[in-house]
Amino acid sequence: MFFPRRDFLKFLAGWFGASQLPSGHTNAAPAPSILPEGSPQSTMHAAPEPPASIKAEFDVIVVGGGISGTACAIAAARNGAKVALVHERSMLGGNSSSEVRLYPEGNDAHAPWIRESGIHDEFHVEDRVRNHVFYREGLMNCHWDLVLYEWCIREKNLTLMLNTHMHRVTMASPTKIASIHCIQLGTEKTFDLSAANFVDCTGDGVLAYRAGAHYRWGKEAKSEYGESLAPDEATDKVMGNTLFFRAVDVGKPVKFVRPEWAAEYKDEKELSFRGHSNVEAGHWWIEIGEPHHPIHDNEIIRHEALRTLLGVWDHVKNKGDHGAENMALEFVGFWPYKREARRIIGDAVLTEQHVKSPQQLDDAVAYGCWGCDIHFPGGSLNRYTRPYIPPANANFEKFGTIPYGIGLKSLYSRNIENLMMAGRPISGSYVAFSSTRVLSTGCIVGQAVGTFAAACMQHKLSPRETAKQHAKAIQQTLLRQDCHIPGVENEDEKDLARQATATASSEAILSFGEGTTVRELTHPRAQLFPMSEDRIESVSLWLTSKAKDAVELTVGLRAAPCVWDFRSNDDLATAKTTVPPGHDGWVEFKFEQKVEPRKLYWVHTPVAKGVSWKSIAVPYEVSHATPPGAVAAQRMGPTRWEPHSTSVCMAIQVKPESKPFGPQNVIRGTHRPDKWSNIWISSNELPASLELKWEGAKKFNTVILTFDTNQGRRENAALFRYPDCVKDYDVEAQVSGEWKTVASIKDNYMRHREHRFDRVEAAKLRLKVLATNGAPAARVYEVRVYDEA
Repeated sequence: MFFPRRDFLKFLAGWFGASQLPSGHTNAAPAPSILPEGSPQSTMHAAPEPPASIKAEFDVIVVGGGISGTACAIAAARNGAKVALVHERSMLGGNSSSEVRLYPEGNDAHAPWIRESGIHDEFHVEDRVRNHVFYREGLMNCHWDLVLYEWCIREKNLTLMLNTHMHRVTMASPTKIASIHCIQLGTEKTFDLSAANFVDCTGDGVLAYRAGAHYRWGKEAKSEYGESLAPDEATDKVMGNTLFFRAVDVGKPVKFVRPEWAAEYKDEKELSFRGHSNVEAGHWWIEIGEPHHPIHDNEIIRHEALRTLLGVWDHVKNKGDHGAENMALEFVGFWPYKREARRIIGDAVLTEQHVKSPQQLDDAVAYGCWGCDIHFPGGSLNRYTRPYIPPANANFEKFGTIPYGIGLKSLYSRNIENLMMAGRPISGSYVAFSSTRVLSTGCIVGQAVGTFAAACMQHKLSPRETAKQHAKAIQQTLLRQDCHIPGVENEDEKDLARQATATASSEAILSFGEGTTVRELTHPRAQLFPMSEDRIESVSLWLTSKAKDAVELTVGLRAAPCVWDFRSNDDLATAKTTVPPGHDGWVEFKFEQKVEPRKLYWVHTPVAKGVSWKSIAVPYEVSHATPPGAVAAQRMGPTRWEPHSTSVCMAIQVKPESKPFGPQNVIRGTHRPDKWSNIWISSNELPASLELKWEGAKKFNTVILTFDTNQGRRENAALFRYPDCVKDYDVEAQVSGEWKTVASIKDNYMRHREHRFDRVEAAKLRLKVLATNGAPAARVYEVRVYDEA
């Protein structure tokens, strides 16, 4: 029906001029319908009363379904808690989802043999097997979303609530949360959800803030914690937020016309210090910060970041030759990747000293090792200036960290008794936060907190009391479920494998190979290695010399408590020899030093002009080329050594021959090379077998195996399987003198496998490795055996 303008204005005046009554109804007559007469909806009805909130009770409620919240909810559910995961977006993953597209970069970029395991490894390995797209920022897609979704819905104890926004918190007392109130977009449903314990994984610390938890914002003054990287005066200026894009090559020229509202970058100077040679995806530096608040000004930041992104794309397409003529935008983010957050204060606060020079924590349940990565507050609004303080790989002396433990006391609120946190809001100073804030650290902290929350439920204790009384048990649960905690080893009395003797069909010896890449000794260099024997007679280095004269070189030998620790300044021995001019080959340094067997040692060289030490080129796709426990390092500053990633290995030979890959490693107590190589590697032939033998028969029904998906580095290739991982295998028990197959697996690519079967009684257990995903040898980190109800 068409209304004449005058009649329509009268209609509006009558409608909006009606006075509102307390009941919510008006004292005006019902407005006429503007639908045609006879329409089924032609009669106006009063708005229905909103439905009552749906009430539900859980053991644990996790708010926020980013990568930390997802891992947290899964871990709590796997450990017996009834869990709700409340997430306000349509897909899981938060900053890592296909909506935002920041990829969970591994800590292996900052330290060797430290890539995250546990649930994080499950996510990563499954995504690489399924995903046809390279793994980097801007390229995250639906396959990653689907992996996270699938991992949640298959947990019977987990209720997944997507599109569900938590808008209010009800307190049982000033120090205890009773419930949260949520509205679910698309269903018009509201929820009143209660639990014994809550976990804030919102990134912004929203749950904690609404519950009245103590928190910090911005940077503390240098004087507060004595931190060298903190500012002289406290400030609320923080890092900005980023939008990502993806572009594709469409095979023919594509024009791009910059919208008039977008920013403009006319020349390269306006993008100083902002590399943009990769035109397919990115960039992290399209970042908008000060003067905008990263939470309250999120919409302003999104618009400014979008202006910047389109301006950068205009520059790439139209301001010089960037190789983007055939490129077209396929994806532009509309939800910013957030870096900053409220930091919820716990009973302990991580600080710069802890992350740069760590000490063992009794309650450690996770770890971090990303460098202190502090961006300048303005981000892209400050043209011509650096977007960040030089990171650890540019100045390890100042910004580098050593893998450090994150303890339970930093993972619960000090004043809200049933509140825990994972991800960005954990308890730390601003400087420590600049290391812990990254996605992969958040994920393993999430698994630790989920396990922690399940323990609170099991013991019916608060997080504080659970941490005091059951930290060790939580650590042991995490180790069993494939998490790594620096300095913590398997002490599980129920693990029958710890009582066994291990033998194998063969074992590999330590071999580095000949050097291929020349690295001049313009600064000190080092190589760490595992030594199985009780003496080191000599170490040979592959050296080349361009010097005109012979060069006298003194090399030192030192002990290392773990693969990440090059802090020792004490030489066990030194050896001196002369490198002839024009030399290219092995040079032997004789130490004749007694050492403690089955420990890590390292040799280091001084600066030597004209002399180079060759390293081994490790092909990107052949991860098994680096011996576990081998680490190269360099010293750029006066005191601190920077470990290389495991793709760098200096060429050395050790006498006597070291055999660090024997079968006894699988029951040694840890499942990655940390204080030792900790892996069984067969000789280069398959099939190969590993056998556990007990003095008397044992009853058992569970075998847990940890294979090798190379925790030395994260592979980014599409449709990729880690070649080191065992693919086909049989698990057999010798029952009444006959071998019985209790598990037979084909086409495995996962690191952690648990097998449950009907209880058997046997004195021997055998793992037969039939094939790998590409490596020539079998590689197994750990075997556990249990008899469980």
